[in-house]
Amino acid sequence: MVEANVQVVNKTGLHARPASNLAGLAKKFKSRITLLHEEKSGDAKSIIRILTLDINLGSQITVRAEGEDEKEALAAVVQFISSLSE
Repeated sequence: MVEANVQVVNKTGLHARPASNLAGLAKKFKSRITLLHEEKSGDAKSIIRILTLDINLGSQITVRAEGEDEKEALAAVVQFISSLSE
């Protein structure tokens, strides 16, 4: 298992469109990818679970990946979140 912290820089946070794009990216990996925000966690492959985390601008989240391609999955998801801007 690998994990990293990342801050959301997108001014609208992870609303519907970015959540959909993030879930699509996460589904490309075999590893289980989990997002943790405050006291909640959710599967990064589920748009609904991402939205229920209520991730806004400035939110600090932890991305956790576990599985055969965990390092690649973690790097891709962290890169996506840290560079997201709309």
